[in-house]
Amino acid sequence: MNITKFRNSYLIDKSYRLTLVSVTLTALAPLVATLVDGLFSSNLLGNDAFIAVSVALPLVNAVSVLTMICERGGSVLAAGQLAKGNRDKANRIYTAAFASAVLVAVAAAVGIWTNLDSIALGLTGRPESAAYAREYLQVIVIYLLILPLNNTFNDFATQEGFPQLATRAVVAGSAANVMFDILFIGVLGMGIRGAAWGTVTSGLINLALIAPFFLKGKSQCRLARPQGDLGAILGENLKHGFGFNVFFIVVNAFMLLGNALVLKVAGHDGLTLFDVCLQIQSATFSVVVGLCIAGISHITYMRAGGDSDGLQRIMKNTARIVVGFYGVLLLLLVAVPQLFLWCFGLSGSIDIALARRVFTCFGIYYFCFCVVSVYVTVVLQLAGHVAAKIVLVFTMGILAYLGMLGLSKVSADAMWLGMIAGGVPILVASLANGYWEHRKHPYYTKFSLVDKLPSCIKFECSLDYEQRNYDEMKKLMNLFADTCEMSDEVSARMLATIQMLVDNARERRSSQLKYLDVSLTELDDGIQMTIKDCGRPYDPVHNGMDAASVGARTATYRYMFTMNVTTIVWDKTPNRTKKE
Repeated sequence: MNITKFRNSYLIDKSYRLTLVSVTLTALAPLVATLVDGLFSSNLLGNDAFIAVSVALPLVNAVSVLTMICERGGSVLAAGQLAKGNRDKANRIYTAAFASAVLVAVAAAVGIWTNLDSIALGLTGRPESAAYAREYLQVIVIYLLILPLNNTFNDFATQEGFPQLATRAVVAGSAANVMFDILFIGVLGMGIRGAAWGTVTSGLINLALIAPFFLKGKSQCRLARPQGDLGAILGENLKHGFGFNVFFIVVNAFMLLGNALVLKVAGHDGLTLFDVCLQIQSATFSVVVGLCIAGISHITYMRAGGDSDGLQRIMKNTARIVVGFYGVLLLLLVAVPQLFLWCFGLSGSIDIALARRVFTCFGIYYFCFCVVSVYVTVVLQLAGHVAAKIVLVFTMGILAYLGMLGLSKVSADAMWLGMIAGGVPILVASLANGYWEHRKHPYYTKFSLVDKLPSCIKFECSLDYEQRNYDEMKKLMNLFADTCEMSDEVSARMLATIQMLVDNARERRSSQLKYLDVSLTELDDGIQMTIKDCGRPYDPVHNGMDAASVGARTATYRYMFTMNVTTIVWDKTPNRTKKE
């Protein structure tokens, strides 16, 4: 039985939206940096400079992904420990994530610096572009040392429930990158080095805005001395981080292999078009990361709490966004290739028919890859099938490259069709597998990701501060109390507690705060009430509303996903434990 006569989705949607934006922008920041550099280099310095930035893009992405593998899984795991009140374990997870991300970035920067000439020439294939690439990489290694700090701080702040802070830092840094590129390249004439220094400066601005949250003690996470479980913590961090970022690894491998193949078969014009595709991919792929992380975080929390309605809404929102966003991008690539050529200063210098062929094949492959990446992450990884997820994502990238390699033997034009040959079959196979699993376990793969819906009696509603719909809520609560055979005294205590929490939230409400979500669930030996609001962080349990003051068995508070979550458990009859 599920009593849900009026349920508002405002809190769920707002929390999901804020987390999605924050994670997306954090993943997008290094990509925007190189995208902006590519745009200004193409328009102000020429094709050789554009190619130099484009071939350096996979290196920057690779370092960013490696640092995210080290810290992103840790940020999710640390948030789980904080939610349980285990701050010591959360601090050890944070320390391991931070240290491993920094060490990986330092090793990568040193490796690139000591092999600048061979890397620049090997990636570009021509001395003119190699000279630009070497100049660019000489400076961009500094940015690689800033990346692990920004990625770690942004992700941990988001998982602690402060995505707006990370969003502001990333947006400010990205906006600064545009202004400094104009200043350094267009005004001061610093050339390709100016583009790189603009990126470094943007990273420093991001760091300056997000670091005080941790350095001034506002974060719950602190650097801690390693203990005997360091190896286990590192293993868990890396396992979950790899699971979250496997598609990034495939994307970067496809970039590196594809660049070499296209240069060999299709020449300079083909490489230029392929690099435009890779820049478009870099500018938009972070939406996949945001959808996956935001979806996993919220679905895991809602599944644990038995919130089937909220879980279903998040699943539908995720599917709607991924199909809509990348579907529109595909239509634009097919219909108006001139738009993308114009953006990169290539209109008039590239054949439109060739551009349409390349963009169409890439757009179809990219749409399939993004849908599969989100689908297998939100469904298969949450269901525990991490191996199946990795196999599907890697198979798509491998088949796309092998398809291009095989069809390149036919002609340069046929080579582009190889991307479709790698994308479409895996998309069909993934959806077919999902349908097969859904037939066996309807709620396992479609919505709730569990074998069956909760069998407990449950009541859910949203209390509107302005409309004051207490009367309707009381009627439903009375029905819930009668069904669960609660005493009048316990029911009165629960109503009084809700009133106190409403008054608390109203005092701290923001201009948009209108609703307080109430959820009641019958347990085997009691009644659990969970109340959520999206006001400023405030712990009522440690400020006069502990379990004893409301006549409850337990009372806990946590702030997560931009919501205050207060959970209180009552016995069905007062003083039940004492009577027994």
